[in-house]
Amino acid sequence: MVDSHDPESAESCSLTEDDVEPKLKYVRLSNDIKNILSEEAISCIAVHPRFLCLGTHWGRIHMLDHQGNCVHTVINGKENTHILSVNKISVDSRGEQIATCSDDGKVIISGLYTNENNQVLSTGKIIKAVELDPNHNRSGSGRRFIIGDNKLVLYEKTFLKGLKSTILSDSEGQVTAIRWNGQFVAWASSLGIHVYDLNEKCSLGFIQWEEPKDGKLTDYRCNLNWSNPTTLLIGWVDTVRICVIRKRNAIEVSTRNLPVHIVDPMSTFQTDFFICGIAPLETNQLVVLGYSKERDSETNKALRPILCVLQYNASDYIEICTDSLSMRGYEEYKCDDYHLDCLIDENQYFIVSPKDVVVANLYETDDRVQWLIEHGLILNLIEMNDAVLLLGPIAYKLLPHDSCLIHS
Repeated sequence: MVDSHDPESAESCSLTEDDVEPKLKYVRLSNDIKNILSEEAISCIAVHPRFLCLGTHWGRIHMLDHQGNCVHTVINGKENTHILSVNKISVDSRGEQIATCSDDGKVIISGLYTNENNQVLSTGKIIKAVELDPNHNRSGSGRRFIIGDNKLVLYEKTFLKGLKSTILSDSEGQVTAIRWNGQFVAWASSLGIHVYDLNEKCSLGFIQWEEPKDGKLTDYRCNLNWSNPTTLLIGWVDTVRICVIRKRNAIEVSTRNLPVHIVDPMSTFQTDFFICGIAPLETNQLVVLGYSKERDSETNKALRPILCVLQYNASDYIEICTDSLSMRGYEEYKCDDYHLDCLIDENQYFIVSPKDVVVANLYETDDRVQWLIEHGLILNLIEMNDAVLLLGPIAYKLLPHDSCLIHS
């Protein structure tokens, strides 16, 4: 919902070049979230089709609907879940359990509507990443979850309700990100990205990442996302890589004793900005949240973050549109203060800073027509003979009554 009394309401959330047709429209969340952000700052987000889950630097978890209203769950009735910042939140596919982790060394599994399967794991180590089995709530699943410190560790419930741990892999430094998708788990260490096959119980490979020219790789958050069951999106520092998991041929597997699956890099390219988040859009298109490498020439403070729609090929990309976002307090933020999460099936994107949540949606037909009319470009849309069929009743509603552009 747009806050009409906010000088930075949806109308000024994005700044796009006037002659470039927008791909996305923006709404800043208001309602109960305003009260939360007046006292706390967001550290992470997880999005589910039914709700948003925000973690804060005060160690709290807040459950809200997609309009920014608090929703009634067991979680919202609690005080601080952690004593330090919440680093990561993971939600099971049914939206009934969440997992959180923090620098306080605790991993907490919480039911949103019941405490029956709650778990508290005290590791004594900094935990930057946790991931629930997407089928965590399914009967017989073992209530599995994965965490990372200097190892990647799988936990599952035993018959006697204890926790059994299995080390899946040692890590080169701290495990900083984990994304679980079916039988595959992608995870990032301080040197690069691994993909693990839970069915085959083996690693499918390691993608070493190039150190940045300025600073260290560990100065930047690795952003992982799955666009479908076999396509992994990676955005780290200023480089994007898209990888596809495919099956090897049977002869290769049997004669060389290799895993059934292999990770193939499909596209790699460098951007002009640092990457804060990455998400899929249409075929060969991405939505990327970016942080400018440049600073304001007068104040030397940070510039506005940008949201880009990119179309990629094997080694490069075409910029379809770029929006500059007026997030509250952007001048003071660093790259890792921003987060991007999405609902893939709905093409809905949630952009988060410590003091703001903005939702981006695809332009719909009536949005496009209105923009074309306002910019005197409607002829571009109705050159074809079937233009009226494309526009339908929208055309008669939006075009001037004396327009000669529509003929019966």
